[in-house]
Amino acid sequence: MKTVFLLQLRDHLTSLRCQLSLGLLLLFFVANGVTYSWKMERLGREQRLIEAENQRRYEGIGSVDQAVGRACRVASRALGTEFVSEGGANWLADAVEVPVGTGAGFLAATNLLTTNHWLRRFDVVDWTLVVRLVLSFLAVVLAYDSISGEAESGTLRQALANPIGRGRYLTGKLLAHLAVLLGGVLVGMLLGLLILSLSGVLVLDGQAVQAALFFVGAAAALAALFLGLSLAVSSLAPDSTTALVVLVMAWAGLVVLAPQASYPLAVHLVPVTTDVRGRQDQVIADARQGLAGQGIGLRGPEAGRVDGFALEREYGRRLEAAQAEAEEIGREADRQALRRYSVARAVNLLSPGFAFQYSVEALLGTGIARRERFLTQARQYREEIRAFLREQDAADPESPHVLYVAGYLSQRPLAAAAIPRFREQRPSLAERVAAGAVPLVILTLEAAVGVLFALWAFNRRDLTQG
Repeated sequence: MKTVFLLQLRDHLTSLRCQLSLGLLLLFFVANGVTYSWKMERLGREQRLIEAENQRRYEGIGSVDQAVGRACRVASRALGTEFVSEGGANWLADAVEVPVGTGAGFLAATNLLTTNHWLRRFDVVDWTLVVRLVLSFLAVVLAYDSISGEAESGTLRQALANPIGRGRYLTGKLLAHLAVLLGGVLVGMLLGLLILSLSGVLVLDGQAVQAALFFVGAAAALAALFLGLSLAVSSLAPDSTTALVVLVMAWAGLVVLAPQASYPLAVHLVPVTTDVRGRQDQVIADARQGLAGQGIGLRGPEAGRVDGFALEREYGRRLEAAQAEAEEIGREADRQALRRYSVARAVNLLSPGFAFQYSVEALLGTGIARRERFLTQARQYREEIRAFLREQDAADPESPHVLYVAGYLSQRPLAAAAIPRFREQRPSLAERVAAGAVPLVILTLEAAVGVLFALWAFNRRDLTQG
């Protein structure tokens, strides 16, 4: 097996086809390093602008009453490893407007400052895209004639005339192919990391090393799958040309065509609420109209003191109930979108490339799961601010205590430094492994099936045929 491995490795390293393939792979990693240097620099600059603007807003708050009329904008901070896998995160919300007061608006997911909504439609060249498309195809290019080509030249029969079993022979070839591909991936990773490090947007710390190790492990499984498939077809096909045609069609079906069915199928199976903001605004408008029809409104701080702000309290309670109803419309729309995404994700898992991508995303805590976690934390932050303001207002006996209604809360000075700040919480390793359990199992099983398929097909090969 060692001899087969070394001979196949030598053939690859002296082959123009292999050299061009690895050169193409490295080119994609260099492109990733350059584009992400620009992107991560921009993200860092925009996040600093948002933080500075929030600080100005906080410093401009002089009391609880002023606080309920303000909104802050929180942003999901870059992990520093987005170049590995973002899962189309350029399509997703990475900032949230967080209003505090009743009837002052709703949580609104947005993008950072300079997002170009046309350019968002282009894929980001992250590492998982490179492996999912380029590495999987190179596995086909390198291995499609490994068996059929040697059978056509007669070297396969000569090689197996030596005292070596078919299983060991095929394993040597498979490991040589895998070593070349993973060697190209490792060199490409180092080039990309070097570019990112020299540009100052990445610190090569333990987090980056952990991300790289996760990535290499998943990439090895995906490469093993396509190498096994290529060796199997090469063993069964009558000639190399037939093997190449079959493998290119299989690659296109698994990597390109299967994922294309996920979006229309999900849209067909899972309806979602349309015009969410319009429905939310209508709930608030109806509540205000109903209150006005019953003569319940805000009379002003002095007039309200006559009956202890009874009308204002009722106004605040009714409007807060309407606010909760409107917020539930938004949350339900988010849940519908999640269900639709889950259907699309389940279909995508039929593609080995997406089993690989979802595995890496989960282990790194990136991609769509990260954005969903961020939006949940933005809602929790709103409640944290409200709880803080409620506590501060309750401590002032002079306040009307009409909660979250501007003009009817404590006017006492409020220290801006005491207002809670948003701190995004990252998922733990255990949470990330749990989130990636299904795609990881699928990817591992697919890799094992690919290798076993190759062994079965090679053992069925009739050496009496060319």
